[in-house]
Amino acid sequence: MSERRLLLDRLERRAFDLLIIGGGIVGAGIARDAAMRGLSVALIEQGDFASGTSSKTSKLIHGGLRYLEQGRIRLVAESVREREVLRTIAPEVVNPLSLLLPLYRDNSRPVWKIRAGLWLYDRFASGNAAIPSSLLTADQALAEEPRLSKEGLLAAGRYGDCQMNDARLCLLNVLQASGFGSVCLNYARARALLFAQGQVCGAAVEDILDGQAYEVRAAVVVNATGPWSDAVRRLSTEDAPARLAPTKGIHLIVPRISRNGLFIEAKRDRRMIFVLPWGADASLIGTTESPVDGPLDALRPQPDEISYLLEEIRRAMPGEGLSERDLIASFAGARPLLTYAGSTSKASREHAIEVDKNSLISILGGKYTTYRRMSQEVTDLVMRSMGRPGERCVTDRVSLLEEVPELALGPWRSVLDRLGPETVARLIGRYGMDALSVFRLVQQDPALAQPACSHHPYLAAELVHAIRNELACTITDVLARRTGVAWSACHGLEILPSLVKWFEQHAGYSHARMARQVDAYVGFLSRAKVGHPVLGVSSVVGQAMHEVII
Repeated sequence: MSERRLLLDRLERRAFDLLIIGGGIVGAGIARDAAMRGLSVALIEQGDFASGTSSKTSKLIHGGLRYLEQGRIRLVAESVREREVLRTIAPEVVNPLSLLLPLYRDNSRPVWKIRAGLWLYDRFASGNAAIPSSLLTADQALAEEPRLSKEGLLAAGRYGDCQMNDARLCLLNVLQASGFGSVCLNYARARALLFAQGQVCGAAVEDILDGQAYEVRAAVVVNATGPWSDAVRRLSTEDAPARLAPTKGIHLIVPRISRNGLFIEAKRDRRMIFVLPWGADASLIGTTESPVDGPLDALRPQPDEISYLLEEIRRAMPGEGLSERDLIASFAGARPLLTYAGSTSKASREHAIEVDKNSLISILGGKYTTYRRMSQEVTDLVMRSMGRPGERCVTDRVSLLEEVPELALGPWRSVLDRLGPETVARLIGRYGMDALSVFRLVQQDPALAQPACSHHPYLAAELVHAIRNELACTITDVLARRTGVAWSACHGLEILPSLVKWFEQHAGYSHARMARQVDAYVGFLSRAKVGHPVLGVSSVVGQAMHEVII
């Protein structure tokens, strides 16, 4: 019986203390916290874990420097505290990042205001700033970033926040929740809620991959579906008023254009735009902010949004001459903002917890940086509702990756010698104790010790590990979220034949199923890129794959 079938059987055969609907970062955080406090937990997600908003962020764990001028002091203080917690429990995926904020004569924010804001930002960190803030002269700023426009440059603020792998951080929460006994299932959609004596007691669920229907019962149900929360709330109370006003943000991936992270004021509308490192050779540019127009699961960058970002970068870095031809990839996501009035750029990033008349708990709004705190507040409420308020949260003290003791490496010496010290260190840093599962795959099949692709360091064994041990169900899961290969210049096209073989071998998938997956991945690439020549290659590869596997 497959691992997925075993999980489905566990969902159907028992009643849980807690059912969480939504496998983004907040739902994953709640599952981890609740399982660590001893609750029996089920987590269902309609797509892949983090496939919605939680993999379409700016990849920052940050206090929110711009929120200071909006007077959101409590949010900044909480965010800075959580940034430090995540640096402690997930240093492998949350890393300090230096950012420069260039200040020009025609900017809306004077130098004195930025200096004061940076000083205050560091004070919130209480001596634990990711990188201490400073104010650079124009010459110093240009020495750091020679491509910046010189015209009207007065100075630049330097400050520190953290960069993270959003999909990976979400997955680590899911995997640790599973390790503590939670049943976490992706591609499982809640079609309706179940009721007993007028109270929500579970959900009718459809397995998206095979179409089967089943029921999951639980004492408490939490709605943690981010931008989709209002839709789930209306499964409980049909006339529930809207609590969210989701906004759309897009990001572009281009060849590397800066040494540091940059935080640039847009000339057109004065909003702030990030330019951030993306791997070794690329930059991430974002973001826009506009009301959502259309289905949440069909958002994609529009030409005017792409033009806006490229235009502002050409102004700020005039030597780059970026155009749509330079795009490696692009993506769009929806932020689950609480309802607001006025400009989208001033909408609150704070969160709220609602318990409706049928006892459905919904966590609404918030930001990725504060997910752990949001999860703690929800779990505290769940524990109180179950009469167990004394069991405290420990998610701020337990690492998301289990450290590998030296003794555990003893039996794997031949594998370690084959892989080499740099690769071994990278695998242990990425997987913790789960690196032993990767070593086992290499021991069983030495061919898996080779890189899966000539453009990336990922071993073939890591992709097989994603299929066998990280709940990856599709090619897109592996290439877009278990790794970042899909977002790179090669887009993982040369890996496709091998991935097809590995899914067939290790997940038992049929040729026909893999043909559909190839189609789906090529479609994913077509939605993720704009005006890039690899699109034609994708279609050719897709056709070639059909000829191979049908």
